[in-house]
Amino acid sequence: MLLRVRSFGWACLGGISLAVAAACTHDHDLLGREPSSAASTSGAGGGPGATASSATTTGAGGGDVVEPPGPTKLTVVNGVSDHDAVRFCFLAYPDGTGAGVDPWPSDGEGLAFARAQAVEPLRAAIPGGTSLQTHVIAGDLRATAGLDCAEILALAAEAGAPIVAAGLPVLPAPVFAEEKSLLLVATGCLGGEGHTHESEEQGCGDAYSIDTPTAGLVAVAMSRRTSFGKVSLQVAHASAATPVVHVELTPGSALGSGVTLAYDLSYGAIAPFPPFTGFSRGDLGTLEDVAIETRDPVDATVTSSVRLREILERSDVPATAITDGEAFVLVAIGAAPGAESGGFWHPLTYALLPADP
Repeated sequence: MLLRVRSFGWACLGGISLAVAAACTHDHDLLGREPSSAASTSGAGGGPGATASSATTTGAGGGDVVEPPGPTKLTVVNGVSDHDAVRFCFLAYPDGTGAGVDPWPSDGEGLAFARAQAVEPLRAAIPGGTSLQTHVIAGDLRATAGLDCAEILALAAEAGAPIVAAGLPVLPAPVFAEEKSLLLVATGCLGGEGHTHESEEQGCGDAYSIDTPTAGLVAVAMSRRTSFGKVSLQVAHASAATPVVHVELTPGSALGSGVTLAYDLSYGAIAPFPPFTGFSRGDLGTLEDVAIETRDPVDATVTSSVRLREILERSDVPATAITDGEAFVLVAIGAAPGAESGGFWHPLTYALLPADP
């Protein structure tokens, strides 16, 4: 059985004006971006990078950059580090009780760790014209079969319940009226029976204990910008246990050398903007051998390295879809770089998803 978890967690919400976002800086244009810089956010959720840090732009020119128009889209990533799968309840705030509201995704097995899924159609799952509070549910998801969200949350509140749940910070209604490609990532750890370890802070963030879970939310806008003859790339930082890092990509070729995709990337940030467009598909070489590395910003030492082979195995993006003229986002999730293996958490990895699903 799992311990009950009822937490509002932490959030870093890139560019969202949100009064309840704890310990995060933000601008006030609802996931907008300044033309010549990336979104400025700060680390939170107990992560080591809980100080303000701007994400810098690499791989593309500055100047007045215009984001292509498009319909509002929403992609959700499961970055909850201490469970294999989660479901979500998207409830109107403050009056939504969850009665008659089905959990998302409809598949009772939930959304697996490091998987991304677009919410389609958007209005079928997200209540319109109101603020939104997302609840994330984990544990024995079989116990949620046939239940609406009110029943699921009531079950999670019972002593010895087979599931755990956490209410995440509220997103204001205008966010979902913006014509942007939105990304929501559930982060941190929800806790539960046996979710304690001498190195638990490496897996879940500095503030984690079994009684103080670090469930959080990262919300950013992904760039739809593409470049003819190049692959466009951004990186979103959604690992509550990972400090500020540089993120580097090394092509899968003996002739390729590593290039920094994002400098000083902190929890809650997405960078660069405009997206990195330094490689064509041919430049990337053998995709399975491409390496995504984090480096310490102070001494530039490599703190983690993940092969794209592993990332593709967890992703719904086939290798054949990574072509010139397309845009993708890598979302850093899981434990801190170099975290002890054998804990109850998932190691640092990345979710790979199209920037404009």
